[in-house]
Amino acid sequence: MAIGAGIGASIGIKTETTFNTAVTVDHFYEFNSESTKYVKNTVVGQGLRAGGLVPRSQRRVVTTFAASGDFEIDLPSKGLGLLLAHSMGSFPTPSTTAGVSTYVFTLGDPYTKSFTTEVGVPEYDGQMTSKKLTGCKIASFDLSVGAGDIAKGKFSIDAAGLTQTETSVATPSFSASTNLFHFAQGVITDNVSTTYANIKDFDLNVDNALKTDRYNLGSAGAKQEQIINGFRNITGKITAEFTDTVLLAKFLADTTAGLKLTFTGAAIGSGSEYETFEIKLPAVKFDGDTPAVAGPGVIDVTFNFTAYDDGTNAPLTITYKTTDSSL
Repeated sequence: MAIGAGIGASIGIKTETTFNTAVTVDHFYEFNSESTKYVKNTVVGQGLRAGGLVPRSQRRVVTTFAASGDFEIDLPSKGLGLLLAHSMGSFPTPSTTAGVSTYVFTLGDPYTKSFTTEVGVPEYDGQMTSKKLTGCKIASFDLSVGAGDIAKGKFSIDAAGLTQTETSVATPSFSASTNLFHFAQGVITDNVSTTYANIKDFDLNVDNALKTDRYNLGSAGAKQEQIINGFRNITGKITAEFTDTVLLAKFLADTTAGLKLTFTGAAIGSGSEYETFEIKLPAVKFDGDTPAVAGPGVIDVTFNFTAYDDGTNAPLTITYKTTDSSL
């Protein structure tokens, strides 16, 4: 029996061979919270009849169903590759030197790339309930780091189905010697080498623009595979101490600028390489407000940004350097 509380929970994923057909999960994550749930569409027929004062239970039907929700993790130095692949829609082969693998993720088409998610939910007595989502895609994801905090990832799932039963749950296993990326390791620059000064936090959100309502006759109420249905929407925000006018000038002139966040962790391999997590946006436009004096205190400025395609570089690249030899 597991512990009958959240500390006994588990979450894992695995890429499916066939869309919406469950597989046994084998990639597990230490997570902070999850909110996945079953979503059903019910319709109640009116059915007027003499003496009928309340709708009849027999006239309620479930016409379509799905599942959705998200989970948040602290970004680890090992084991993150498969989740990044499903988030970005690309499954790169790493370049590997002396036991260190470098994965470069760019935006791709996630068609035919679904996964199963299993959440092990403990009951009070320690009995585990398996909450299994199938036909999963990452509808959107958020990567962030707050002042003095651990870097975090929040992944929003859209799924075709969910089953929840008191049954065996896949036994979690985790990579040994896994570190976490965090605030002290981070630096924000443009795409060359100029460091943006005194940035307090960073938040990036990517909406994968999936069509999630592909319900058709003959599918018994289940949705068809989610497909791209528009441009990716890549947005975010940073907060800066008002110590110079570099970002303010870019905002006022609507200048296209590069934005790159790099976390550099522990030495790995022969010691000449380092655990790395890097987000690169070659072409962003800043929005926000001009600095305002709200009182006697210091002044911080929040700049929202949107990433665009500059016609040459990938609009978003995530580089992950790790000792994992495979996704």
